[in-house]
Amino acid sequence: MPPKPAAKPGKKKKKSKEELEEERRQAEEAARLAEEERLRAEEAERQRLAELERQRLELLGQFLAAERESLDAELADLDPLLRQFEHERARARTDASEAADWERFLRCVHVPAPKQRVAVTEFMNRMSAAAKEAESRDMGEAFMACEECRTMILETRQALLEARLSTAAGAGSSGGELKGTPNEWVADFESDLRSLYSVINSRIDRLTAVVLHHGDEYANEKNEIQLGHVAGTFKWGIWVNTAKNPRLKVVEMPSLGVVLDIPKQIALANVALRVQHRWGPGSDEFFGRCGNQWMAVGGVLVVDLLALPPSAKKVRGWTLRQVTPLAANVQRVPYPIPPAGADPLTWQSEEEPPPLGVTAPLPPDVVLLQEPLQVAWWDEQHGIWNTDGVSNVSYDEATNHFSFLTTHLAPLALVMSRTRLLPYKSWHIRPTGGRNGSSAAITLDCGLDSPVVIEVGVRTATLTSPTWPQLQSLLGVAMQPLELLQALSDRGLHVLPEDRDAEVAGVVAKERETEEAMCNDVALLGGAFLLASSRWNQTAAPSEALVRLSEVTDWEEGGRTSPHHVERIFAKEKEDGERRVLVVVQRGAKGVAFSDALDRRETYPRLPGTESVEAVKECGETIWGEVHASVLTLLRGQFRAPGAAESPLALRLAATPESLDLARTTSPLFTATLADTMMALRLFSFS
Repeated sequence: MPPKPAAKPGKKKKKSKEELEEERRQAEEAARLAEEERLRAEEAERQRLAELERQRLELLGQFLAAERESLDAELADLDPLLRQFEHERARARTDASEAADWERFLRCVHVPAPKQRVAVTEFMNRMSAAAKEAESRDMGEAFMACEECRTMILETRQALLEARLSTAAGAGSSGGELKGTPNEWVADFESDLRSLYSVINSRIDRLTAVVLHHGDEYANEKNEIQLGHVAGTFKWGIWVNTAKNPRLKVVEMPSLGVVLDIPKQIALANVALRVQHRWGPGSDEFFGRCGNQWMAVGGVLVVDLLALPPSAKKVRGWTLRQVTPLAANVQRVPYPIPPAGADPLTWQSEEEPPPLGVTAPLPPDVVLLQEPLQVAWWDEQHGIWNTDGVSNVSYDEATNHFSFLTTHLAPLALVMSRTRLLPYKSWHIRPTGGRNGSSAAITLDCGLDSPVVIEVGVRTATLTSPTWPQLQSLLGVAMQPLELLQALSDRGLHVLPEDRDAEVAGVVAKERETEEAMCNDVALLGGAFLLASSRWNQTAAPSEALVRLSEVTDWEEGGRTSPHHVERIFAKEKEDGERRVLVVVQRGAKGVAFSDALDRRETYPRLPGTESVEAVKECGETIWGEVHASVLTLLRGQFRAPGAAESPLALRLAATPESLDLARTTSPLFTATLADTMMALRLFSFS
């Protein structure tokens, strides 16, 4: 028989069942031992980290206790000075409030002050009832009531701004009727503004309805009905389409300075066309609730199509008028006009309607900064200014009129982004009153051809730049800081940013307590130091704010405080000598510290943290980041870090006793005004 074939090379002998079981047992044992080793390692690492955390917390507790003890000692040292400051400021606020009440009395203002809550409620109830029940066609009477509401709007708007910035907190209320916190005041004032604008709209609607109900009495010899009335900052005009002439292209309203190019659909419709131009401060009723970045400049132009009431009939010498709901209120007709039988609330056109052309005057004190010019309509559904459907916007400088086409009949306005001037490219503050003076100039670089310069004094602020013709009424006029900034905003120079503007401006707003503490503290240096923005301010955390400062030491030579001196000093950023530049950082509400973050550093030198044992140790060993209660104590150069007394760095950071004495004796009313202005400008959030 043939031999058996040889076994294939490399073929392994099949393992027995016992061998496989033994291998499985060994693998399980190895896995068990590995798991035990992993758990032992994890436990050892956990214990190591726990020990490090214990050490970190122990060191941190010791560090914070020492820091708190030092801060308490510094605050105790400052307490008499701060108490004196607050006493003088409180007395000044009381005097200013009494003076304002007396000045208001002399002007015979007939509306209650915003803080007189009982009187405000009574006024609102009375005006609301009059707006719903008025039967008079006396336009002077109606618009006088509107002007009274506008007067109260302006005062309420200012009170709202003060409440938002907490500048009136503790100032006392007129008549003693204002209760609660500033946040509650904000809610009250916002509610008042909505009510006041509602009263104005209701009063004008009521007047319009009564006029249209008696429209036949206003017809001229051509059977045309067109009325116009100007009262203060209110312009009102109405045109009734009696001819229904398809060839009619233009409706002119000379008393308003408005020209409308109407499409054929309106020329043939049985409607009235109402135009209102509300201009001047307080005309933008949508500012506070606008959900996008736009704000109206130059007033608001309201264009409405209104349904006509049944025509009057003359029978045997009698005039018969059918009384319908249109006799007491207006009914707005949507555009495009729905066809007969369609529900105006649900009908929607499938095609874009032909646009209405509008030409209107621009108030002479408005600055046009938006390029290209934008006109928008108020989109009530979404609570925004909407530019869709608006085209061909142009401005005629010779006539100071702007023109545009719109497919939407609604409140219309030239609009500008609220963040047009934000974030500030840079800013600086320089003393302007000489040694022992009580004034300083805040200069904002907003990317315009001229900087915005506001000189702050005791209780007042004055605009000194730009010197544009539109701002002539404000130049050189001493005003309350918030009144000045609001007046600039009304003219299109908006430097009153809010938290809602931060995202569009591309910044992260600082924490409120950080920003307030920084403004209040560095304002103490406003009469003796130069202050400037830091390029690293936005790199720092929201709980930190940075400022650069330079001591003024050459008062005998006039002080290097001119604009070109300031620019040169902060451009060179010397680290030594009389004109050296230092960087101060506000660390939450706790206090201030020095930072090495000069603008010319290539990267931001972050301060030591407390995330590890080594970091906590570093906090106690370095001057950078060591917190002090105030810039007045920080600049003394007395540090807790080991060896700081002999440190050249400590000597370089310390200010001269003469400068600190000047800061301590600077008018507390001036420094409070400077702090309020800095906070209103939001210098540390928007730079």
